[in-house]
Amino acid sequence: MEIKVNIDELKKNKLFVATPMFGGQCNGLYMKSCLDLQNLMSRYGIETKFSFLFNESLIQRARNYLTDEFLRSGFTHMLFIDADIHFNPQDIIALMALDKDVIGAPYPKKSINWNNVKQAVLNNPDIDPKELENVVGEYVFNVVNGTQSFNVTEPLEVMEIGTGFMMIKRHVFDKLKDAFPKLAYKPDHVGQANFDGSRFIHSYFPVEIDTPDGILGNGSYRLLSEDYFFNQLWRKIDGKVWLCPWVKLGHVGTYEFKGNMSSVAAHTGKL
Repeated sequence: MEIKVNIDELKKNKLFVATPMFGGQCNGLYMKSCLDLQNLMSRYGIETKFSFLFNESLIQRARNYLTDEFLRSGFTHMLFIDADIHFNPQDIIALMALDKDVIGAPYPKKSINWNNVKQAVLNNPDIDPKELENVVGEYVFNVVNGTQSFNVTEPLEVMEIGTGFMMIKRHVFDKLKDAFPKLAYKPDHVGQANFDGSRFIHSYFPVEIDTPDGILGNGSYRLLSEDYFFNQLWRKIDGKVWLCPWVKLGHVGTYEFKGNMSSVAAHTGKL
C-alpha cells in the first residue's frame, strides 16, 4: 500500500514507546529494531521516548502503569511493542501517517501451523522451500463480525488485535476514562512515587469474563485477555480498531527441534 507521509505534520507528534519487560529481559532483534527506530525518528525530527517496565509479572498491571506514564508525559501517541517483537521502523511511520485512533499490525503466535505448510506445498509443488516460513503463522487478531474477505494491502477494521504492536492516540484514554469511571483504582504495591497508593490511575487493560452484567455486557462469556478487553472497551463507545495486514513482524520464541532418521528416510527417500 502506498501511504502519503507529510513529515512536517508528523513532526507535530511525539511517540512514546512502551514495553513491559518481565525479568528485565528483551530479545536482541527487538532491541536492534528499537535502535533503528530511534535513528529514523531522529532523522525525521519526531521526538521519541522509550519506557520500559521491569519485573512486573501481571501484564494488565504493567500495561496500566505504562499507560499512566504515557499520560503524564505529554506525548501524543503511545506504541506498545512487546520485548519479543522485531519490526521495520518505517512501518511505524506508516501507522502514524494513517492517523487512526487505535491501529496495529499482525504478528504470528509462537506456534507453527503445519497444515498451512502442507496446503502451500499441495497448491504450489514448485514453491521455494525458503518461502514456506512465510505461511506457518497464525495471527493475533479477530475480524469484525460479517467480514468475509479483505484486501491485505489496505487498513482493515477489526474487532480485536494484540497489544504486542499497537499504537494508541492520547485522546482514546481520555474518552475511556470519562466513559468508565469505575475502572479507576489506587496502585499501592510498587514503591514508586507515582504508584504508592496516594493517587488513582485507570485500569484500561483488565482481564475479565464478558458476562451480561459486566462492564462490556456482551454476554459472550469469553475470558478476554487485557488487549482484547481494551479493544472491546474502545469499540463499546463507538471507537474503531484498525489492522495493517501488510506489515511484517517477527515474534521470537523458543522451539524444540524434533525429528528422527526413520521419518526422514520414509518421507523424503534420503538421509
